[in-house]
Amino acid sequence: MSARARDPVLVLGCGAIGASAAAGWSAAGREVWGSDRRSLAPLVERGWLRRQVGIEAVLEAGTVVLALPVAGILGALRRLPFQERQLVTDVGSVKVAVMAAAEAALAPGVGFVGGHPMAGSEGSGFEAARADIFAGASWALSGAGESLAAVASLVRELGAEPLVCDPAAHDRAVALTSHVPQLLASALAAEIEMRAERGEEEARLMLALLGPGARAVLRLAGSSYDVWRDILVQNRDEVEHALAAVRERAAQAPEAQGEEFALARRLFARLRDE
Repeated sequence: MSARARDPVLVLGCGAIGASAAAGWSAAGREVWGSDRRSLAPLVERGWLRRQVGIEAVLEAGTVVLALPVAGILGALRRLPFQERQLVTDVGSVKVAVMAAAEAALAPGVGFVGGHPMAGSEGSGFEAARADIFAGASWALSGAGESLAAVASLVRELGAEPLVCDPAAHDRAVALTSHVPQLLASALAAEIEMRAERGEEEARLMLALLGPGARAVLRLAGSSYDVWRDILVQNRDEVEHALAAVRERAAQAPEAQGEEFALARRLFARLRDE
């Protein structure tokens, strides 16, 4: 693997995450190519990509980064002609399904490491990309050996911190810390918007009374269903378990909420002091 470590890095899918990674690796001195259905001329002009290439360039790259929606990652693993001694990784928000697809589809000698950067925003497309988006972020990795070490090195070049974890443990964790927050924000926003579109009198009052706390919760409401649909399908069981746990806590009688608020404040203090 190390013999091709400096070969071109090909980023398949140059949305917010893919373009941000390309920017960071280019700044670190790597030659980075991009492949996308959109024209990537703005990224080439910005110096974030050396050039835009077609999907056939996968045969020439030393490292391939699958920065696609989860369904696209699964399809790429099953269809693309990855070769021995290539390094392949992804940025998908679920890992069990991705690791299973890689194990079933990739030829021996292809080094695959599952990845998930805990960074980004509700924006989409390369317009939402930032060269510093990964600074200080955790980047979950599932893999082993030289391939894992190589991807961990790439991650550090972006300013992120590699975090090696079991795929199933990863999916359980992000169901509660990432997937449920997205569902709650979208559900809350959809309820308010539905009332507003019906012309309900109180809806105007709700919108006028959206304070900083509500707006912070609703930030995720701008996320794209095209991205989240596959995540929620692939992690359905874990998301349902996480939702049930949160629902049980939130549905307790007011008199029983003291311990919930105490636990919440302890976590808040821990996060504030990090």
